[in-house]
Amino acid sequence: MSLTAPIVDTETVLSVENLSVYYGNFLALKDVNLSIPQHYVTAFIGSSGCGKSTLLRCLNRMNELIFGSRVLGKINYRGTDLYAPTVDPVDVRRQIGMVFQKPNPFPKSIYENIAYPIRINGYQGDVEELVEQSLRDAALWDEVKDKLKQNALSLSGGQQQRLCIARALAIEPDLLLMDEPCSALDPISTARIEELIQQLSQQYTIVIVTHNMQQASRVSQMTAFFNTTSDEAGSGHGYLAEYGSTEQIFSDPAQDVTRDYVSGRVG
Repeated sequence: MSLTAPIVDTETVLSVENLSVYYGNFLALKDVNLSIPQHYVTAFIGSSGCGKSTLLRCLNRMNELIFGSRVLGKINYRGTDLYAPTVDPVDVRRQIGMVFQKPNPFPKSIYENIAYPIRINGYQGDVEELVEQSLRDAALWDEVKDKLKQNALSLSGGQQQRLCIARALAIEPDLLLMDEPCSALDPISTARIEELIQQLSQQYTIVIVTHNMQQASRVSQMTAFFNTTSDEAGSGHGYLAEYGSTEQIFSDPAQDVTRDYVSGRVG
């Protein structure tokens, strides 16, 4: 049974109401209800296949790029239904940016990785200034300021991921989604990204999917635990098992299944 998200004493940026997601005839995620509070880091945790990345993609309509996907229910972003027929998904993705699991810099210079997308989005300000500010916000400027013309693919994995974060920030989003941003990185790079997430949460609302429960406990203030039902055929759908403050989820969860997962007994 899904639990409705608790009331948080801050402004709600985004709310999910009775959300279910299908891929063709397969029900991937059922009846999710939760609210994302402003300037918080919210972590989605759970085992593989429980629907946490599916939900993340729904939050900025990236799921529509997957053939056969279908969303039922509502996602309200600051009072607007994101799936209303009049809402342009491109505009949604400008407001709600995304950083993917594997760093995906463009095969262009470091500078053009930031400048190119803001140009095609019609930015009329000082491009050089915004490139520098975005790289500073991603804690990368000091490392690359003397080699902005170099190909971005020459950077280390951790630097590439911070470049992708800078690229997302350059569009000036309101909310930032991160799908396991540290899973392909070494421990030192992971620590840098985690520190960056905490710094960025002062300016942005962030939702992060992670398999690393220690990471969730370190960087987030809210945590949603997703689980999977089982049917006679051995498959089932994902659902939101519990949502609350990170401290509560990890120290005093309301559901036995949550306690088993965060304690490492299952998962």
